[in-house]
Amino acid sequence: MLKIKKINNFNLTDKKVLVRLDLNIPFIKGKVLDDTRIKSAIPTIKEIIKKKGIPIVISHFGRPKGKRNKKFSLKKIINPLSKILRTKILFCNQCIGLDVKKILKKVKPKQIVLLENLRFHNEELKNDLKFAKKLSEYCDIYINDAFSVSHRLHSSVNKITQCLPSGIGKNMEKEIINLNKFLKKPKKPFTAIVGGAKMQNKINLINALIKKCDYLILGGGVANTFLKSNNINIGKSIFEKKQIKNALAIQKKALIYKCKIILPVDAAISKKKRSVNIYKINKNNNILDLGKESVFQIINIINKSKTIIWSGPLGYFEKKPYNYATNEIANAINSKKKIISVVGGGDTIAALKKNKKIKNFSFLSTGGGAFLNWIEKLTLPGIEILKKN
Repeated sequence: MLKIKKINNFNLTDKKVLVRLDLNIPFIKGKVLDDTRIKSAIPTIKEIIKKKGIPIVISHFGRPKGKRNKKFSLKKIINPLSKILRTKILFCNQCIGLDVKKILKKVKPKQIVLLENLRFHNEELKNDLKFAKKLSEYCDIYINDAFSVSHRLHSSVNKITQCLPSGIGKNMEKEIINLNKFLKKPKKPFTAIVGGAKMQNKINLINALIKKCDYLILGGGVANTFLKSNNINIGKSIFEKKQIKNALAIQKKALIYKCKIILPVDAAISKKKRSVNIYKINKNNNILDLGKESVFQIINIINKSKTIIWSGPLGYFEKKPYNYATNEIANAINSKKKIISVVGGGDTIAALKKNKKIKNFSFLSTGGGAFLNWIEKLTLPGIEILKKN
């Protein structure tokens, strides 16, 4: 198998380096909620400048549906990016065309250029080769440092590698090394924690996990769907009706693979501070977090595990006291320094960072969907295409 080129394998002197980053970060009232993805990109940008290259940054932001929309402009990223880098960022309000040509003709070493949102063009989502050629037209080298979008067959991740000599950045390299190190052959007992609101995006992951894990712990809306499939009353709680059959099928498969699925035995519900037995939930109740007995049960499993992966908060973590389960389980993992613990997904990392619960985790992956896809297949399309470059 061919090796992927790393940023250190290129002579970058006087080269314009097209760097694919993921700057799709959460904003609330104009303020950055979590800057993890910006910080993870800094080593690559600094390395390009150190090697006398010029970083030309490309990214997407939100879902503008192929149309120019001020709400989704990458212009709002300039401030947080320049603050962390401590340097001025040159912004181009296009990502292809003559405006890009003009700004790249004038750019000098040690300067950084940020191009406008890739998703203002439908061709990006369609993995269009012509768009990739336009995107690469005025650059010399392509570096993918966006692990978190490398599960997508988009033009700036896939087709772009046909247009320029290509490789990976520091963050992408770090992701691949750590995920291979900790999860390719996980130490047993192996436990997976899967939460979050939606089950639909995690079906393939869960199907893959039951073949690998000793324990699969479910929380959030994912757990609600499984409870509902077992004819347990969940009141007004969120669940996915279309996933009921999948939940039943997964539970049957788990028996074959000897994976024990752990569902809540109690829950914290709206308008009540105490935990309620899962069989005593009435039609007006809304499950917002795992209960104390469920947390106790999970901590016992954590105590005998050697590897843990975690994707998705276990409750309505944004609001107290429904961050209880997420915090208590994070504390339990943090207290066991010999456990290999890997977390993926923006919401999960945001929940842990908000309450300063990330101290002893082995690795925090910047990927959400990419993290889930990697666990399933142990690679990503954006990684595989670089092996062919």
